[in-house]
Amino acid sequence: MSAKSAFNHARVQQEDLHARKSSMGPIEPDWDVWRAIADASCADIDRCWTCGACDNGCPVSLATGRLRPQRNVRMAVYGMLDPLLALPDIWYCLSCRRCLQGCPNRVKPYELHGYLQNEALQRGIYAYDFLTRYRKLFAEFQRVRWRAAARCFKDELTTLPDETWYQWLKRPLPQALYRPVDMRHTHIHEAAKPAELLAGQACFTCSECSSCCPIVCEGDVFDPQRIIRMANLGLADELLRSPAIWLCLGCERCSEACSQTVSGYAIIRRLQLQAVEMGLVDPLLPVRLLEADHIIYPKFLDEIDTLIGLYRMK
Repeated sequence: MSAKSAFNHARVQQEDLHARKSSMGPIEPDWDVWRAIADASCADIDRCWTCGACDNGCPVSLATGRLRPQRNVRMAVYGMLDPLLALPDIWYCLSCRRCLQGCPNRVKPYELHGYLQNEALQRGIYAYDFLTRYRKLFAEFQRVRWRAAARCFKDELTTLPDETWYQWLKRPLPQALYRPVDMRHTHIHEAAKPAELLAGQACFTCSECSSCCPIVCEGDVFDPQRIIRMANLGLADELLRSPAIWLCLGCERCSEACSQTVSGYAIIRRLQLQAVEMGLVDPLLPVRLLEADHIIYPKFLDEIDTLIGLYRMK
């Protein structure tokens, strides 16, 4: 094709696209539905100015491009409830609150997604057992994240064959074999402890942190209370070599829920930094973990799509 022919072809395509867009017409907002969504979701969607910070902070968006919190908020502002309920995106959300943390106006897309999930279930869009299967899949996916982190300790995760994916997904982790701890030998001089670890001594194991953590499904995979307790018992060496401390999504719910003002997030973050400082993990481990997300998250979303196809009623 000559340059002139290519130019004419591109111009025809552009004119055709413009004609199709014109025939569609503008979206007519349904302000009554918008108000109902805004009131019921408590997501502060009317504050959104479409800056895209939520998309740039969402781990699912960064790893797959298949979840757009900003788009979903804008659809809600236009009152497009039925199209939103039909989107698989609302089930991709991890409730990690990274969208909120990056938003200059403190909009809460994760709250919107939770509202939409509940609305879809109440309307009978999915069969009764869908939520049970979805939660089971979410729990199993945390095993995959743990094993991916363990692989990244040694090498990059560049591929994940389906056979390995299902082994990681379905096979529980070996149960931790606890050993007696002699408290007389766990004391470390306070001057040698980081402030974050010292603050953890106020923990009285009430499980508030574990109860609100969005990814606590199996204790042997991830449990902030267990991590804090092990740190207090002087089992830091085991923690520093564990993939578990790298699974934290940074939502900081544990810090907000704790009546003793212990920040589980700060403790876990301190353990991560300490593992790097002591040379127990490669400084490039966080980079490898982000790259691994591009391998495991698309597979996770594909599994959700399969569930939606199996259990969708309407």
